Amino acid sequence: MNLDAQILFKNVLEHIQSNELDRAQKLLTCANESTPDDPDVLRFLSVVAALQSDHIAALNLINQAIALAPNNGVAHSNKGNILKNLGRYAEALCSFDEAIKLLPNYAEPYNNKGNVLQDLRRYEESLVWYDKAIALQPDYVDAYGNKGNALEWLRRPDEAICNYDKATAIDPGHIDSYWHKAMSQLAGGHFELGWQNYEARWSKSNPVLFQYPDIPRLEEINHISGKRVLVWAEQGLGDTLQFCRYIKPLALHGAVVTFIVPSQLLAIMDPLREFCILKTSSDALEAEFDFQTPLMSLPLLLGTTLDTVPKEIPYLDFDSKKKTAVEADLLQSPNLKVGIVWSGGFRLPNTDACSDFQRRNMELEQMAGLKEVEGVDFYSLQKGDPAESELPLKKDQVWPDLVSLGHLLGDFSDTAALMASLDLIISVDTSTAHLAGALGKPVWILNRYESCWRWLRGHTDSPWYPSATIYQQSTPGDWSGVIDRVKVDLAYLVQSHAHNRRDTPLTT
Repeated sequence: MNLDAQILFKNVLEHIQSNELDRAQKLLTCANESTPDDPDVLRFLSVVAALQSDHIAALNLINQAIALAPNNGVAHSNKGNILKNLGRYAEALCSFDEAIKLLPNYAEPYNNKGNVLQDLRRYEESLVWYDKAIALQPDYVDAYGNKGNALEWLRRPDEAICNYDKATAIDPGHIDSYWHKAMSQLAGGHFELGWQNYEARWSKSNPVLFQYPDIPRLEEINHISGKRVLVWAEQGLGDTLQFCRYIKPLALHGAVVTFIVPSQLLAIMDPLREFCILKTSSDALEAEFDFQTPLMSLPLLLGTTLDTVPKEIPYLDFDSKKKTAVEADLLQSPNLKVGIVWSGGFRLPNTDACSDFQRRNMELEQMAGLKEVEGVDFYSLQKGDPAESELPLKKDQVWPDLVSLGHLLGDFSDTAALMASLDLIISVDTSTAHLAGALGKPVWILNRYESCWRWLRGHTDSPWYPSATIYQQSTPGDWSGVIDRVKVDLAYLVQSHAHNRRDTPLTT
């Protein structure tokens, strides 16, 4: 590589590290125009395209680079990463194997192969490749962190945390390891340390967007009486439903609270108006504030432990007029009335959120195993695509007796009113499950193997929602075992429901 090329790639790397991808791309495009058949330029263009999430363009560029330099092991490793992001896992593994064959002492493809195996839920196999990467490069921080993740999914949390600690010992600035350590600690009920590490969400590799940086951050709750505090919902709808319970204790410390929530939640949050001013947008703010805080930092500020989770249930309520209105759409039968949700809505493809979406949701065909339980009227509370759009196409063939009520659900206050008319909610891990728990409604949560930290490792109950029962996959991706367990418990519940009806005297 000549001096000009060294300077070019040094500048490109600096721009990439500073997330100045447009500048890096401009430099590389100019170089490619002057030297169109330079495989290194094409490879770096591919890297930039991948970082811009244009994986199709990245694949095209890396294929051009490999055609010009087929023995470049780094290029094959890069191609494997692109294929991984496209979900083409078998091809990705082949690319990593080719990279390892060409560069047997290059640690990166070993680590990357482990990542693909982890995506395929082949966790034990992934450990082998992380160990090979670490053997070649003992200070390989990412390999320790990735190994920790695999161990966490294998339910070996002590070993997982040991690997996260190794990563941060090598690089104290390796934020992702603090983040994953938080997930492990919170899942184990170790809230004191878990909430502290949960603050890594602002700086991890795919950070949560921090808002209102010009307002001082609320860092402790003493001496806040009379202080104007802006609380803002930072993540998903389910997170907001779960953690809005902290508005009341914050107000009871004397804070004058304004709470910004997503518009879909404004009506259901109405009971909180006793403790705060509710807004849906910062554009409507009329006051200046002494402090601001993200909603999900309140457990840390209030020192929440496993034993001090606020359990004043219900902390949300339903509209009785809406309840009366929706009851007209229910079947007039003595059967147990059960609402179901099997999918949590659309996520952008090729993102962590999409991968999580695929793991935590099921197909209607899988949920339909419940129809074998007699004495139950099932109601779909499903909102969000693709499941909502697919329901009319599948219903007659898969579950003809399922009553679809999605058309009644404009916002969460409508859902709450409908839930109040049902006996039980059965849902995958979605905002609907959180709403049922916040209302104190019996809810059975069908939980993926790679459970979210909030449901606690190995628990069938929840400190957040006393009315919840959790049914977790025993093996990754296996919903059949979950449905079988739910069917048994649902049959018992039907018997109990029928018995209670017989024992209830008629009134006139």
